[in-house]
Amino acid sequence: MRSREDLMSTHKIMPGECLSTLAERTGLPFATIWNDPGNAELRAAGRDPNVLAPGDEVSLPPSTPRSFEVEADDTYYFRVKRPQSVFRLRLQRNGEPLANEPYVFTTGGRALRGAADGDGLIEAAISATLTRATLLLPERGEQYEIALGHLEPAGHWRGAAQRLQNLGLCDGEPSELNEDLHGALRHFQALRGLAVTGALDEPTIAALQEAHGC
Repeated sequence: MRSREDLMSTHKIMPGECLSTLAERTGLPFATIWNDPGNAELRAAGRDPNVLAPGDEVSLPPSTPRSFEVEADDTYYFRVKRPQSVFRLRLQRNGEPLANEPYVFTTGGRALRGAADGDGLIEAAISATLTRATLLLPERGEQYEIALGHLEPAGHWRGAAQRLQNLGLCDGEPSELNEDLHGALRHFQALRGLAVTGALDEPTIAALQEAHGC
């Protein structure tokens, strides 16, 4: 008999992937993947399952096929429940939330209209398979293209650069850890009342996650 270790596999995260996309592709429940013993190290590190870095290895437990006994010569219909993800975005300008800002969020051919909450937060349930979205702020005449699933952990310099760019403190996403990024980190630290070191230390990582919303 083959052991569990023989049956399980690992998957190396590629850009744009997260645990929700793996659950969609493999048919395994989100919680089953994340709670697998092989992913204990990721959980212990406090990693967000939907904000993983390219190169992270995720353990995929063996699937357990379900079987049904049915009568012959008849027609049967089975409904598959597709996993969904929650899209969250905080709208702000000059560090202040755009409270109650009207928006149109379009993805997968579906347009969702609403208004941000008092903290400028937008939340929407979307399919885990979607990779692109458009956000329109009609009262401001502004439109943004959004890459879904591409946000990296705040503790990695690319993830820090992505958050700084989204906060308007970094011009473009750098291809390497350079002085421009250190300068943006110093600017952010000064704005948040942190020690101005330009280093991606624990207080700065926590403050980036809080300011960015994730």
